Amino acid sequence: MMKSLPSIQKNMETSFKKVAYLSGAPRVSTRPEAGAAGPRSHVLGVMNAFYRLGWDVQSFIVGDRVPLDWVRGEISASELRQSQFKRVGADLMRIGMGWLNSRKSWNEIGPVNLVYERYGAFQALGWRFKRQGIPWILETNALLSLESTKDRSTVALGALLRRHERWAYHKCDVLVCISQPLAELISRETGVSSEKIIVLPNGVDVFRLDPEKARPVRIFDGPTIGFVGQLEGWQRLDLLLDAMVHLREEGVYYSLVVVGEGEMQVAWKQHADSLGLSESVYFVGAVPWDDVPSYIAGFDLGYAGAMPLAAGSMYLSPLKLYEYAAMGKPVVTAAYADALHLVRDGVAGYLFEPGGSDSIKEALRAAWAERDRWKAMGQRTRAIVVEKHSWEARLQVLLSEVQRIQKEKGNNGKNHPARNTG
Repeated sequence: MMKSLPSIQKNMETSFKKVAYLSGAPRVSTRPEAGAAGPRSHVLGVMNAFYRLGWDVQSFIVGDRVPLDWVRGEISASELRQSQFKRVGADLMRIGMGWLNSRKSWNEIGPVNLVYERYGAFQALGWRFKRQGIPWILETNALLSLESTKDRSTVALGALLRRHERWAYHKCDVLVCISQPLAELISRETGVSSEKIIVLPNGVDVFRLDPEKARPVRIFDGPTIGFVGQLEGWQRLDLLLDAMVHLREEGVYYSLVVVGEGEMQVAWKQHADSLGLSESVYFVGAVPWDDVPSYIAGFDLGYAGAMPLAAGSMYLSPLKLYEYAAMGKPVVTAAYADALHLVRDGVAGYLFEPGGSDSIKEALRAAWAERDRWKAMGQRTRAIVVEKHSWEARLQVLLSEVQRIQKEKGNNGKNHPARNTG
């Protein structure tokens, strides 16, 4: 017989706490060779935080079990976009793997106190655990049925993915969304009750990203802006390059270091060259995950210029913001929800309107005027992130909010707004 949601409190209060961490997406891996560095950092951050809080973590991560070529990205997103046949084949493979791995994960792990799962396209493994009465927390980083068909065009069976995503969000006990705009979008598009949603922004591993431990990799001598991440169009590095060249007419000289690779790498390098910035912009390419802190340590400022997605809003919670801040770097960032929240918390930041060519120049001018204060500002920023934005802090809030949700389940079906815990 299935347990009710109040069993969450009983499960979490036992002296021996055991959590199953599940991820069914084939390209999300904790292996060093993983091409998707952001998801890797996220998965390891959450699992390590559970460990540090005293939980026994049993993981089932499909990306750690598939051929290495899969997680390296040899089958690129651009290939899928160019071939409807390949997209259909990939979708059918995901569907089959999702069913098989849900069964396999239960057979391997068995009973636990709690299940925490990262949702992937056609991947929701935790339902088998819930069928056994185990509370199932499902984390989503996007409305995948929209993002994968509009922003990335890597899924062919969009209507089927929408049905699967809606089913998973309704089926889980608690749905974790990484931002308030995402929570509102999912509630509106899927009909999921806001009372089961917890808004929990991304966090950061402050032990791995520690400026005291990193040996800086410094590319340029002068004031340097840095970027770490996938080189996708919505990251808007072109906006930054255009601003840099215009500000030179005012005697404001920034250099730029770009760490990462992606489909826009060649185009943005050519753009930098065409602007006459070839001597001031360096594209490092992909680097080992363990080397990322050293590169960030060599920046003076971190850049995050993401634009709104197909849904019409910027609902992501970029890990790079937290990684820059953890390394004691002020941020130059588009003013979306996560960035605004960090700056309100005291993180040093220079905000600009997303996509605003004049606005970003104003932000860069303001940063330049305070360049003598960057180091002190960064030290305060690091302290704030350690206190409020570590993965351990995030999980402590999450577990508390899970218990809150169970207590509100009996409130006569009243609809409560999604709680923003960031």
